Order: sequence, then structure tokens, then C-alpha cells
Amino acid sequence: MRAVRTVTLLVIVVAGGGCRQTPQADASQLKAVEQAREQQLSRRLAAADANPKPAAPVAMWIMPPELREISGLALTSDGRLLTHDDNVGVVYLLDPRHGVVLKHFALEGRVRGDFESIAITGSDIYMLASNGMLYQFKEGADGAEVPFTVRDLRLGHECEFESMAYEADSSWLLMPCKNVTKKSLHDQLVIYRLRLHGPDSAGLSMFTIPLATLIGSNGWKSLHPSDMTIDPATGNYVIITSHEKALIEITPAGELVRSEPLPGQHSQPEGVAITPDGLLIVSDEANRTPAAIALYRWRP
Repeated sequence: MRAVRTVTLLVIVVAGGGCRQTPQADASQLKAVEQAREQQLSRRLAAADANPKPAAPVAMWIMPPELREISGLALTSDGRLLTHDDNVGVVYLLDPRHGVVLKHFALEGRVRGDFESIAITGSDIYMLASNGMLYQFKEGADGAEVPFTVRDLRLGHECEFESMAYEADSSWLLMPCKNVTKKSLHDQLVIYRLRLHGPDSAGLSMFTIPLATLIGSNGWKSLHPSDMTIDPATGNYVIITSHEKALIEITPAGELVRSEPLPGQHSQPEGVAITPDGLLIVSDEANRTPAAIALYRWRP
């Protein structure tokens, strides 16, 4: 596998501005670009804080060609962003504030599958395929292949998965269904929970919320979650959907906090994350526009 150079930069699209291709740079040039982008981002965040309903992202980073099918997102404890390819088990590490690819590594043997979501639990990383195959591994060096274990949740006949988040307080992996096969649950949002630690570890449970409650006065006919994250400030679950372009926030008890269209313009939103300092990050797979991640000011 060819390693990604840590100095490779992404194309920048600034809210309200145009596109500019940044050439590859050495370490000193990279630092200068990062400092300039941090100043730009700080100014746009200040402007967003003065506007209660910003219509555009504060920054948008166009993904390189190998991430045209970017899928789920997960933040590390030190603020880096993990994402992955849809068809091959390759994980990319990004600097989300400055639009820099830091490195990438792969599951051993470059495993193929319909990988849809990613989550981090301490030093362990999990990726979930749409059929309920759950892969567990550790972060690897740039260009490396890492060993992994895989578990079949045996839910592929009940649920098509596209979302996952880790709730540290409960040690649950939370896995909403994009599509449910059981007719009795077609009018429900179904979230499976896998306990990773504790006396009932490895135990699976499920809870449901009526879709009508979540849709409210919006014109959506259903909801098909494409990713889920947990707000670090409130502990609430935040779900986005690609088909409906929806943003849903619920409490861990299933109470609705907000139900509204995603901000900005998104052709195929696939991933979501929220930083501790209040940035909402949304990834878009290439569709009518290039693959990208967009940054917004998040307000609880």
C-alpha cells in the first residue's frame, strides 16, 4: 500500500468563496497553511456565533479521490477525525479543522465489504458493515495493515445498518437501522445496542421510537439514518439521514430534542461528528458534487 504523505493537503472550499487547489508542501509550508486556515476558521466561527441560524458551513474540505465514497466519521480523544472507504477496509485519519490528510492504514489483507460506520472505544476501533459484521482493530501506522477480529451480529436479516456510535457512560455501541425488514417495525426508528463492557457484555438489546414522533411537522415520509454521533456536551444522540437530509436529536431516553433539515446543501450526507468545542462535521459522498466534509457551528 502506498502511504499517504502527511503533507498532502485537500482542496479548500470556503463558505461564500470559491475553490483553490493547495499544492503539496514541505513541513514548514504545511505549518504556515494550517496557521492561515486556523485564523480563517476562527474568524468564520466568530461570525457564525453572531448569527443564530447560519445558512452555510464555516469551512468545507474536498476529499481526495480515494475518499470519493467517504462513509462514517469518528473523533479521537485528541481531535483527529477517523473516516473510511465504503468498499475496502481502509481507514483515513484527518485533521478536520485544517483539511489535512494525516495518514491511512488498512485492515489486514485489504478486506472488502460494505463498510458503513466507524466508532472509537478507548484504544479500540470498530467498523460496521451493512449486514451486521462488526470489525474490531487498533490504529495502525501510516500505510500499515493491521490485524482485526470480526463478529457476526446475526442481524443482517432484520436490519440494514449504516450508523454506529459509542456511548461511553453505558459502554453501548449504538447501531440504528437504515432499513428494517420486520413489518411490525416499519413505523419505528430501531436502534440496536451492544454492551462492550460490564456484567452483560456482548449482550444485545433494542429500543424503538415511533417515526411519527421524530418526523413531526417535517414533510418526510420516513427516516433512513446514515450516521449517528453523541453530543459531547449533552450526551444526546444526533442522527443524520442521507435520503431525507434530516437532522434528528434525541435524548438517551428517546425524547425528541430537535427535528429539522440539515444545514447547508448536501448531495449525499453519510457521516456526522461533533467536537467538544462545538463543531458539527458532516461528510458527503461524491454524487453530483465532489466528496467533502463540511464544518458548522453546532448549537445545543
